Amino acid sequence: MRPFLVSILACAALSTCALVSSPGSVRAATGVARCAMPDGTFAYTNVACSRLGGRHVALPADVQNRIRRERVHEARLTGAPPPVDDGLLVAASLDPGRPKGQGCATTPRQLAVDLRASMAQGDVNRIAESFDWAGMSHATAMRMMARIQRLGGMALVDAEFFGSPAAGGTLQVVLQDAGGHRVTDFDVRRHGGCWFVRHTWSA
Repeated sequence: MRPFLVSILACAALSTCALVSSPGSVRAATGVARCAMPDGTFAYTNVACSRLGGRHVALPADVQNRIRRERVHEARLTGAPPPVDDGLLVAASLDPGRPKGQGCATTPRQLAVDLRASMAQGDVNRIAESFDWAGMSHATAMRMMARIQRLGGMALVDAEFFGSPAAGGTLQVVLQDAGGHRVTDFDVRRHGGCWFVRHTWSA
């Protein structure tokens, strides 16, 4: 199968493109890769961005969610198995995370594992350990705690990191609640050798 490639102008058609992903596609929650090209444009494909001379960057969460809904709908219509996530947490399905209070997340994967473990326990205080509180105002901290409390009622299914291992980037996670699965973008950064979620994220 030839890799498909669409421009940023065809973003609205991504849900259709997602249905023809190939076995060689990069790991992503939808099977569609968003590539930053050398000329400053973005392209969408079902193969590794490096094959096109580009760099893999995160699909916006709202686009991911639309694609996921289309894939689930297509699976129901055709009787095919539902889509399966295959990101950072697949090889860590039984990893319980670090013991509480011991060390910090030293990789994006460990940060995802820690978040999954603390969310599974519904432990708001432990979820908060994964967040970056440095220099935060009281008002911002209160707003963030309210959002963290909502995370305590969800499950983290899978995650994928986009960015620089030396600095930071986006931890794109698949969350599950009573309404089903949805994708959320966490802004993450590395500080003092540890990885943290910053106070802004999109759902």
